[in-house]
Amino acid sequence: MNPPRTAMRRPPLSAISADAVAPARVGRPPRVSVQAIIAAALELGLEQVSLKQIARHLGVAPATLYRHVRNRNELLRLAAFELTLARRLPSGNTEHWSELATRYAETLFESFVAEPQLMNELLKGRLGPQAEIDLLDQFLAAVCQHGFDPEQGVRLFHSIGTLMLGAAAGAIGLQASRDSGPSWSQAVHDALAARDADELPYVRQVFPQTLERQPHHWLPALRALLTGVAALRGEVLPEPSPQQRYAAGRQPADRH
Repeated sequence: MNPPRTAMRRPPLSAISADAVAPARVGRPPRVSVQAIIAAALELGLEQVSLKQIARHLGVAPATLYRHVRNRNELLRLAAFELTLARRLPSGNTEHWSELATRYAETLFESFVAEPQLMNELLKGRLGPQAEIDLLDQFLAAVCQHGFDPEQGVRLFHSIGTLMLGAAAGAIGLQASRDSGPSWSQAVHDALAARDADELPYVRQVFPQTLERQPHHWLPALRALLTGVAALRGEVLPEPSPQQRYAAGRQPADRH
């Protein structure tokens, strides 16, 4: 004969934890953005911060963060980009407005060239407008001290941004081609050598002295832009500083 089975008893309701009987959360989860994640990382400190700590700080599950950043390294790159721009925003105290514009251009160019992944993030629409509007407001505060109205300042801001993103993309591509094979100059030389001697006569006139500087050589293009802005304001742009003249004459290889 089989022994009697011991009756299985449910634990009393009071023994079940409050978490176990708490009703499921309803409604949308807390909203989080790339900018909020970056701000939390900066607040907690970049050296040791983890995505788990950031999730706890923002009150969301760690999986939520991975919808916006792939990993900690990507987060650090984005945060470093924002810090770089914040540290180097122009001040309008004593400089001519064209110097402020040049410093802003240098900031954009160097930030994107130093971290090419940022260009990919921008093209994917992942950087968002948050950092840009903060930067724009401070830029306007600086140039408006020099007689610009906000609309003029916005046009200058966007014109510089358009120019420098193109220059940075060109420089990134130039460096990538140099890392993967012959230099840009050698590639142009080989392309010309493969054509008949009477082909491309105008290109041959300007190679190598001009083509070797492109697309990395952006200061003359920026100065042309600023000269046009100055003319619209009834001004004559000051002569470039010795440092700017020196940089304008450097070859792409000198910057790496």
